Amino acid sequence: MLLVSLALVGAPAVALRAFCIGKSCNQDDDTGTTEVPFCPLPADLRAQIVNGYREGRSPDVLAATSSTPIRGWPASPYAVDANRVPLWFFGAGVVAGAIPAGTGVDQIAPTLARAMGFDRAHPEVRSGQPIAGVVRQGVAPRLIVEVVWSDVGGVFPQNRAPWLLGTLEPSGEAASGDATTGSLPVDPAAVLTSIGTGGIPAEHGITGSTIRSKEGGTVPAWSAGAPTSVIATLADDWDHATGERARIGLIAPDVTSQGIVGGTWYLEHDRDDLLFGSREPADAASALIRRGFGADATTDILAIVLQGGVSGMDAQTKALVGSVADLVPDTTFVLTATGSQHSTFENGNTTVAVGSLVQRVEAAVDAPVVSAAVPGGLFLDPSVMAANDITSDDVVRAMDAMTAPDGSALFADAYPGFAISFSRYC
Repeated sequence: MLLVSLALVGAPAVALRAFCIGKSCNQDDDTGTTEVPFCPLPADLRAQIVNGYREGRSPDVLAATSSTPIRGWPASPYAVDANRVPLWFFGAGVVAGAIPAGTGVDQIAPTLARAMGFDRAHPEVRSGQPIAGVVRQGVAPRLIVEVVWSDVGGVFPQNRAPWLLGTLEPSGEAASGDATTGSLPVDPAAVLTSIGTGGIPAEHGITGSTIRSKEGGTVPAWSAGAPTSVIATLADDWDHATGERARIGLIAPDVTSQGIVGGTWYLEHDRDDLLFGSREPADAASALIRRGFGADATTDILAIVLQGGVSGMDAQTKALVGSVADLVPDTTFVLTATGSQHSTFENGNTTVAVGSLVQRVEAAVDAPVVSAAVPGGLFLDPSVMAANDITSDDVVRAMDAMTAPDGSALFADAYPGFAISFSRYC
């Protein structure tokens, strides 16, 4: 399949049809035209999926759902709010005002770099650009605190986040309720690395909480056997540029959140303060400040990843911001979210479980071929594929044939990962 995909680069649309990949052999009875896999999806949805895909890291087979949502599978023409997130800058050096709708989380790192007066090398490898007019230049903050709400997207009512949407408003923030993760499917590990690096998953390569290992299996992102980010984080570059005088910290549920600070890019580096597990974020942040964060003129960076309901994270953020601001008044805060892994159509509607999808795929090909199911796609086991003479297109055909409980097509389109590489020809 790899050799075939390489051979298709010169004439992908014709070749995909010739090899009958996915739906590329389907005939339209009225027009006689054929569909190239991935191309039938709406252009804006395709662009988001392209941004979230990197060959060798992403699932082998991907799909966009139709009108019936699959739980945790937001890559759908109908999941319009899945990657919409809030974005707030406030505190030291922030200029109050509105942030333009559609601002990407990959613009956070370059905006913070501007606040620090730091020119990062090789800007061409990152898509993110500074947000104009958000920060004052000339006096760098002593501390930067990035707070990220995990698995939150779309619009939520004020009574679920009274501090964020009420108390914070008069304090001189730059804010938007309509920022974007910039990629699909939304996955906390992928989005946190976009925040940390200033690039999208197609650039940094951390496409989800589960990715291909160096040996070809699947492993948690940022775990010992996982490939690292293709590009450095802002924290990596700043720590290196300051001769490791900068303090870098992370308070997060688990190691898959590490992309917001990195720590693996430079071979020789000091030990960052990485605190994983369940803990009270305000207390943990205060403890790090007492150990030296924000104590001198070299800007330190502290990231906090929160989980749980919106109301609970709102209360935690209120306590955290109050505690840090009291200890280090010269702090620049950023607050955003990773997007929602749950379709906006799930509430009150019939949904399909991912486990059921895997069972149906494996029944169709008569082999336990799925090594991992992740939002938007399936990783396939190459040893099972080889032993049973199964190709990724066999799985695509099985998914294309699936129906929802109401009898409609379950997927708007299913396609092998390499079809995304041909999207420029759509």
